[in-house]
Amino acid sequence: MAGFVGNPDYYERKGSLFLRSDHMNYGRPTLNSNWHQAREAEPKDYNISDPSQKRNLHTATYERIGNSANGFPRTTTQESMEQVHLKRDFEEREIRKPMVSVDTYNEADIDRDTGCPKTGFGSVLPRHHAGHDKRHLETTNRADYKPPFPYTPVPEQPPDFVDNSNGYRKCQSQFTDTADYRRFGRNTWQDESGIYANRDYKRALFPPTNTIPQQLE
Repeated sequence: MAGFVGNPDYYERKGSLFLRSDHMNYGRPTLNSNWHQAREAEPKDYNISDPSQKRNLHTATYERIGNSANGFPRTTTQESMEQVHLKRDFEEREIRKPMVSVDTYNEADIDRDTGCPKTGFGSVLPRHHAGHDKRHLETTNRADYKPPFPYTPVPEQPPDFVDNSNGYRKCQSQFTDTADYRRFGRNTWQDESGIYANRDYKRALFPPTNTIPQQLE
């Protein structure tokens, strides 16, 4: 099927040249039902269907196992017999170190020369920086307000100072904030009396005046 592009169309239609044979050896340009399996089997060391090669049934199709061209891999027996070379790793050593536990961690000497840097890139184990256990007990106010910007506290008010700050506060509106959860007192029903909690403070700060001037006689 010359000029084939994309995935194969397995649904045979009228005028299709697709071959459903899977037991015949066709040329590489010819697509049949198992053409993708033939591609996966390549490359072959000896292709019996290649007319350019001399037919010899004693020749194996592949001279390797998998993609390895270095011959056969090591057998299980060879790997087991070579474990005798690992005997030195299990010999008793003169230098002993006690088992590290939570109680003996601070007194344990686990430092050894590995040829790698202690910290940073290339170290065996990650380590904390030098100031990891430092306690930062300095407050923000004490750290920011240092000379030449010392903090000057405001002088305290005298005992007879009258605090009229409540007169400048904005209370919840009884007309626009009728469904507000910030209500005064235990009752939360809608209050339409028009009397605010700081009414007396406002009248003391801003006494009512006559906005209509009196008629001059």
